[in-house]
Amino acid sequence: MTHRAAIALSGGADSAVTALILREQDYDLFALHLLLVNTPASLLQHDRARDISRRLGIEFQVVDLTQQFAERIVTPFCSEYARGRTPNPCISCNRDIKFGLMLQEAWERGADFLATGHYARVVRTAGQASLLRATDRHADQSYFLYAIDDTALASVLFPLGAMPRKKVRAVAQDEGFQTGQPSQDICFVSEKSYHQFLEPRTSAVPGDIVDTAGKVLGKHKGLPFYTVGQRRGLRLSLEEPRYVLRLDAPNNRVVVGKEDELYVDAALLSDLVWHGGTPATSELDVCAKTRFRSREAPARVTVDKNAACVAFSEPQRAIAPGQSVVFYEGDVVRGGGIITESTRGGTP
Repeated sequence: MTHRAAIALSGGADSAVTALILREQDYDLFALHLLLVNTPASLLQHDRARDISRRLGIEFQVVDLTQQFAERIVTPFCSEYARGRTPNPCISCNRDIKFGLMLQEAWERGADFLATGHYARVVRTAGQASLLRATDRHADQSYFLYAIDDTALASVLFPLGAMPRKKVRAVAQDEGFQTGQPSQDICFVSEKSYHQFLEPRTSAVPGDIVDTAGKVLGKHKGLPFYTVGQRRGLRLSLEEPRYVLRLDAPNNRVVVGKEDELYVDAALLSDLVWHGGTPATSELDVCAKTRFRSREAPARVTVDKNAACVAFSEPQRAIAPGQSVVFYEGDVVRGGGIITESTRGGTP
């Protein structure tokens, strides 16, 4: 039986190789190009995606979700920074846009599956879809995908999840696909820094920079321009460097301290997501990842309804409210949640 699959064709090398693989596997394939923002980089990607689909002989369709993206991703991104939190828009976009609205579009156009160029794996056993890390740990993107629900996972294909990234790049070069892509940490920020993006979109109010005892050390430009762990840009004349420990939104203060004060033992999480069902016990041992580039650490998760406390076996540096902690059991993504607060020397 031939399955019909939509390929999320971004214009980059990874999605191009994904399309090539599925075409060789005889999927009934068509391309969906997601239009999220109107920037020079997005227009370049659109042209590349159209060229790739033409070369591969794949029907090309554009899905315009600019309004939904602005409402569900960009506006909350700005609001979170205004509240003194550090959001991860890629996680929200994967959950709500790519594997939410885009997957719905794929289904409505007759697709059985939506394929993307993400480096992760989906394993299906006994009717259950599980999310796993990519075999290439250096390329693995499962951290950004943890919030996708199980219903969506059942209709997702990640053909690159079992391939080394070097091999994908080699295939792309052999096929003449352009491997260079616009360098942007956040796709909708075309300015030189996200500070420039946030400035006209938030009501940033200057306030005090204080130490943990409340002593005023200087002035800040507004909470949206700071995040936990930041050292540069504080403009403090002190003998030792100071780092942002937390953002005190109710009092509009940036609290700073020494580097060793950045390390925390535990964090409270909200908005929990579980794969394979809620844990049967209130406590479980996992490996926890506090950010995409961080090294995972053994941890114990204590669950209470839709909240949890995660206690780390070794202190974690610069945990910021608004970011996510993702739980792994071996290669399997068990779930995750959003950080609300953290603490040193005990549970919150």
